[in-house]
Amino acid sequence: MRRILLCVCLMVTGQLVFGNTKTVIRSIIISGNSSFTTRQIQDIMILKPLSILSTTQLTQDVQSIYNHYYRNGYYFIDVTIDSLVFYNDSSLVDIKLNLDESEQVKLGSINLSGNTSLKSDEILTKFDTKPGMFLVPEVLVEDIDLLIAVYENAGYPFVKVDIVNIAPFRNDTSVVLRLDISIDEGKQVTVDEIRVIGNKDTRTSVIIRETRFRLHEIFNQDKVSGIRARLNRMNIFSSVEEPELYTDSNVSGLLIKVEEGNTNTFDAIIGYAPGATASEKGVVTGMVNVSMRNLFGTARKLNVRWFREQRRSQEIALQYVEPWVFDLPVNVSGGFIQRQEDTIYIRRSFDLKADLLLTESFSLGGTFTQENIIPSSTTNLIAKSQTVSAGIELQYDTRDDILNPTGGVYYRSDYKIGRKSYSNQTTTVHRLSLDTDFFVTVFQRQVAMFGLHGRSISSGSIELGDLYRLGGTNTLRGYRENQFMGSRIAWTNTEYRFLLARRSYFYGFFDTGYYYLPGDDAKSLSSSQSFKYGYGIGIRLETGLGNIGVGFAFGEGDSFLQGKIHIGLINEF
Repeated sequence: MRRILLCVCLMVTGQLVFGNTKTVIRSIIISGNSSFTTRQIQDIMILKPLSILSTTQLTQDVQSIYNHYYRNGYYFIDVTIDSLVFYNDSSLVDIKLNLDESEQVKLGSINLSGNTSLKSDEILTKFDTKPGMFLVPEVLVEDIDLLIAVYENAGYPFVKVDIVNIAPFRNDTSVVLRLDISIDEGKQVTVDEIRVIGNKDTRTSVIIRETRFRLHEIFNQDKVSGIRARLNRMNIFSSVEEPELYTDSNVSGLLIKVEEGNTNTFDAIIGYAPGATASEKGVVTGMVNVSMRNLFGTARKLNVRWFREQRRSQEIALQYVEPWVFDLPVNVSGGFIQRQEDTIYIRRSFDLKADLLLTESFSLGGTFTQENIIPSSTTNLIAKSQTVSAGIELQYDTRDDILNPTGGVYYRSDYKIGRKSYSNQTTTVHRLSLDTDFFVTVFQRQVAMFGLHGRSISSGSIELGDLYRLGGTNTLRGYRENQFMGSRIAWTNTEYRFLLARRSYFYGFFDTGYYYLPGDDAKSLSSSQSFKYGYGIGIRLETGLGNIGVGFAFGEGDSFLQGKIHIGLINEF
């Protein structure tokens, strides 16, 4: 290595003598190599013939050659820069490298010391670094990181793992390496208390409950690392810091620092869609959503929503969530929805759901639903009916934030089966739904989102009130709210977001949608299906008035004047 540095210094001196003229590499000559061809070694290097000479890059290339040989068991390799031969007043240079490969050596033994809570065999079986293989430094570092994680999850957060010796020795047949690793486990730590700082309205017991730690439970680093994300997903804190472990001679615990945000939101959305023809008036749509996410500081939730997508159609919905019933990991919720569909019918739905929180990210739910369709006295397009159904729901959520995730997955699916009674008849109804969203940080302050969603109903009698609706702000942008209907619908949402602040971002999007509308044999109507797409741009900004979102979307074949504008305001109070 000293010879490398000496040669680099000579190179710099040579360049200073000849001035600032850029030197082009005429050739790279390698000698002394036998295990790898000259072409293979040159492929490792960034510098190539006809490229500009860089002393810094040459040093990095030499290190890359060392690393390549190390990974293949040549731990005593020596790489030297024999000479730099300049031509034409330093405009051209020949680089000559000499390699002394020495002997290829495998790992003979791994010796552990200091471990008492974990057996050596138990540790070494998890290592990818094993005797009889070549010692790859990067793999050994990963093995040690894994070992530290195992100890931390077993209650040893202060464990230290050091490589104390790597030395060759000769066994009966050849020279091999001896690897000695020292482990200082430290003492095993339990979480004897949890302190919370910064909460004013939220009860401390509610926050401690979300940590999923019981007092005097053994410390687990993975569990601690998930606390911040779990508290953020409650959507009642403006900031949550990583929990801090503290310990003394008598007690150990976790310190959690939070800053409460506004837990009540007023969400108003206004949309405008121009008429399909020049004589047709445009349609103003709207939605008002009032959400209280932390009633009495207990994380109880109450949501009220009013929605109107056209002049004679509107919807009102209420939902209440009671978390951790009887201090068990069970959330119980109930809801009511009433929808008036033009002058054709009214649909009322009552539902009750219980979610068992199996882990901090995964829950299993059971649902019960009663739905009534009440047709207008002026229409015979739909029959009066009642559907009673029960089902199961799966939910998985690893998002790091609810409103503006930068990573994680949200998955929800449910299946319901029920009996529909209508016109003195009964039939079985099957419903299936799926929602999946993926969030990935691509570059700093840039997030890609992809969502896949689907709905399906099958029954011996599918009427207008049973159909799903597609189109608009929350499904297929670029089209009017609920513009399409079908017994099967599916849509995707793809967004690329440029983060401007914690709750502000600019984005471009591309949506696709599909719907299938079954035929009506009684009216000689055949089934139909179609695929649609929409695209556009939008921005969401956190302001003094609230979180304002504006989107401009185009549907398939739309001109600029046919674009749809959606304006949203989330005002926290």
